[in-house]
Amino acid sequence: MMYSIDDASTLLPKAWYAYSGGSALAVGMFYLIMLCDLNEDNVQGDIFLIVVGLAAALSIVLGLFIKYRAEFSPVYSIVMQHYFIALLGILLGGSVFACAIVWAGRHDLLWFAFNVNAAGMALTLVISILLTARDIGVWDGTDSWRQQIEKYIDYSKHQVSPTLTSDTVNYKKIAYPHLIIGAGIGTIPLLFQIYTGDRQNAIFFAAPLVTLSISYMIFKSIGPAHVRIFLLRRIEKEQGCRFQNADYEKIQELRRGFFMARWLMKDYRPPQKQLDAGNHVVSKRHNKKKRK
Repeated sequence: MMYSIDDASTLLPKAWYAYSGGSALAVGMFYLIMLCDLNEDNVQGDIFLIVVGLAAALSIVLGLFIKYRAEFSPVYSIVMQHYFIALLGILLGGSVFACAIVWAGRHDLLWFAFNVNAAGMALTLVISILLTARDIGVWDGTDSWRQQIEKYIDYSKHQVSPTLTSDTVNYKKIAYPHLIIGAGIGTIPLLFQIYTGDRQNAIFFAAPLVTLSISYMIFKSIGPAHVRIFLLRRIEKEQGCRFQNADYEKIQELRRGFFMARWLMKDYRPPQKQLDAGNHVVSKRHNKKKRK
């Protein structure tokens, strides 16, 4: 997403370990379930550690890039949304779905279940984009969509408000609930056919729940954000310039206070300090003494 300064102050301090933990979990589950068939005889400890360690290391690099260098631009938003779908929706969600198949004793349907989940995620995203584009008036021939996008743009400063993507989320109103529910329960007939009961109870309900949760996020946030960013890119091409995140300089100032900012930021300078009329540095303690 195109993060605001408030979003960045929450995300940036924990970006590197949040991304590394999530990637290690998703890749680890994919390896154990999809490549080792949940059979400990097939698990090679050294390969498992290398795979998970490499995923965590690459994600730490990604997290540090986000913490110190990402511009939170429209292009960044699209890339990270696809990363979210691939990591959580396809790798993690598909692995959970396949786990239900393995525990039910139908190893022959392992990759079929994974591919069904991946196709479901892709189809959900496409449907969400098409429905949002219809609702915003992309195809009505009147350019009514332009007003809804331009209210976030400051043409004089070549900036776009980060709320372009963030205010698509309104959890009090669920758009297309029948489609979201359908995406979640669509996995149940396949599971029910191969379901054997006993210890599979938890995973039987977990698989549709994961699909339902990711589908909800796609319909509520990711799909609408895609449409808005595509339309923003259309305006950028007309204007012949890229729009910068309006909160970028505030985010940069936030970054300057981080431990490794001096070495990892691309335009590092010391954090701004309060100046008096004579351009002398005034500390907070000095201000308090003057008040006394």
